[in-house]
Amino acid sequence: MNIELIKNLKVLYVEDEIVLRDTTCSSLNSILKEVVVADNGQDGLEIFNNDSFDLIITDLSMPVMTGTEMIIEIRKQNKDIPIVVTTAYGSQNEDIIKLKDIGMDEYVMKPVDMMKLIQAIDKAINK
Repeated sequence: MNIELIKNLKVLYVEDEIVLRDTTCSSLNSILKEVVVADNGQDGLEIFNNDSFDLIITDLSMPVMTGTEMIIEIRKQNKDIPIVVTTAYGSQNEDIIKLKDIGMDEYVMKPVDMMKLIQAIDKAINK
């Protein structure tokens, strides 16, 4: 694991569940260079379009625009940015299979275990 590389990442974190978002964001802020937060896919896409990020972490099931819809739109513009999905669904779920096809790099099951999330970030940025 390349901790020095991880420490210098600017990450867009998209999550609609307030408690999970705040808790995870707090933990990520202690590890990463910068974490920018959005509470749905539409806001995440707007923020992505107006800033530069090294990695995206997103939930799937959100109001306004889902994580899947956001990833599809982001991949139209940027095929290379690493994307990690946090989900309550298992790896055989159709959404996970579809996300792999459209460009998701890694995923982490909810509830989010920070060590697993950091490992997923590391794998995603080293692909």
